Amino acid sequence: MTKFSNKLFLLIAFNLTLLGLNGQVFTEINKQPQGLANASAVWIISDGKLGLVHSGELVHSKMQPKTSFYKQTGQDQFTAANSSLPAVSRGDMDVADFNKDGLQDIVITGLGSNNKPVAGVFLQQSNGTFTRLPSNINGLIDGSVEFGDFDKDEDIDVLIAGSDNNKMISTRIYENVEGRLTESDISLPGLQFGTARWGDANRDGNLDILLTGLTSAGPVTRIYIYQNGAYKLLPQMFPGLKHSDGAWFDYNLDNKIDFVISGLNSSGLPYTRVFRAYKDLQFDEQRENGMRQLMNSKIDVSDFDADGDPDFIITGESLERPYTIVFENRKDVGFIDYMAGLTGVSNGMARWGDYDGDGDFDLFITGIDVCFNLIGNIYRNNLNPEIDRQEDEMDIFIESPIVDYSRGPYFYFVFSSCFCDIEGKGEKSYNMLISNIHKEKDDFNLTYKFNEILLDKFPGWPWSDRGHRTSNAFTSVKDAEEGRLQVIGGYTNDEFKIHYINW
Repeated sequence: MTKFSNKLFLLIAFNLTLLGLNGQVFTEINKQPQGLANASAVWIISDGKLGLVHSGELVHSKMQPKTSFYKQTGQDQFTAANSSLPAVSRGDMDVADFNKDGLQDIVITGLGSNNKPVAGVFLQQSNGTFTRLPSNINGLIDGSVEFGDFDKDEDIDVLIAGSDNNKMISTRIYENVEGRLTESDISLPGLQFGTARWGDANRDGNLDILLTGLTSAGPVTRIYIYQNGAYKLLPQMFPGLKHSDGAWFDYNLDNKIDFVISGLNSSGLPYTRVFRAYKDLQFDEQRENGMRQLMNSKIDVSDFDADGDPDFIITGESLERPYTIVFENRKDVGFIDYMAGLTGVSNGMARWGDYDGDGDFDLFITGIDVCFNLIGNIYRNNLNPEIDRQEDEMDIFIESPIVDYSRGPYFYFVFSSCFCDIEGKGEKSYNMLISNIHKEKDDFNLTYKFNEILLDKFPGWPWSDRGHRTSNAFTSVKDAEEGRLQVIGGYTNDEFKIHYINW
């Protein structure tokens, strides 16, 4: 390998070493559940152990929905069990003890096997199966569903959003009245391709709503505060998103609830931001250096490293490819990509759950990887809370991502490849496309420009393929060009046709 004197090899090599160390924190276990697309999942206690409910579709089987229940049957072992739960895809689910019998129950919504939306609350029985609650809930797809006691009457209600069988969008609350669910007359904007999430924004004990997704008025992100039996819109406006998700959490432990959102913004670009609550229901957008911007996102929050503050995991797509990223909360430093080495997925999700009961949160990841394989992986978290902070000795080195964008800019090139008919000649071939050298001032703006040119110049370019900005930063044009020629040489040796995308 050619040695580039000014290239950031030392920093990169050191971080790759840490990537290997962090990757060992999450060990993929055997006996994996089947991977599904357009998926949802929850961990649920059954027979005193944490099991997994997983729904979605097998993309190679005429989009047939499927729901599976995996019980924990041994150390790092999960076995499919009968559950009587409906097969759904393009849906969501949540867990709580709805009827207060000491067993966790589940609410499910999504597209059923008859190609119609279905929804319901399913009560867990002592034998581990589930029985549907008689109360009717209108099924919705491409949205969300969540349990919560929004009105402080000590029983569990349901918040659901999405599109019905007539493609009408809605966001509805079902109130629990003596164990039966009745649709509330509370009015909220209809929503699809997003989520409605309960959280106590003003700490008054009532559940407020973070709503992000596509409404009849377009993409929105809004907060609604529960007051006097109704939800009132918070005046502060936030970037409108679709194909989005959001989550509440007090990330800085100041007793004010913050939130994170991620999705596709009005400019057609992926967007991920944390918003900090600072006073009187006002939120401040936090710009984290190097935070990967994603769309078609799913977010889950937990304190995975047991250090006392909440972290989050996100799945979704950049304009390059799918990602699964663990963002570690480093207090005053901000959120840092933990470099966990997890499989990136689209049309899927990740869920935290301490299935082995050792005090740290394990993971389930499902969806479609960059090679279009269906992924269904359970990862054991090997951090021991008692010894986890032994890593503090390395904090000085790993508080920054591989490239410290705050010290930039640096030189990059962008490239991608496909086996496709990008020139519209009726015959597929191997093609590699590569840009000239540019200095990047803002995160991934070169990737966005490259992809814009590709889609304009090559109508046959596959939507799933995007440009990959080189992960190596160069401190001079000369070094960047040497790296670029190496990449071109590798593809040339593999007999790819080279296309030069210059601007």
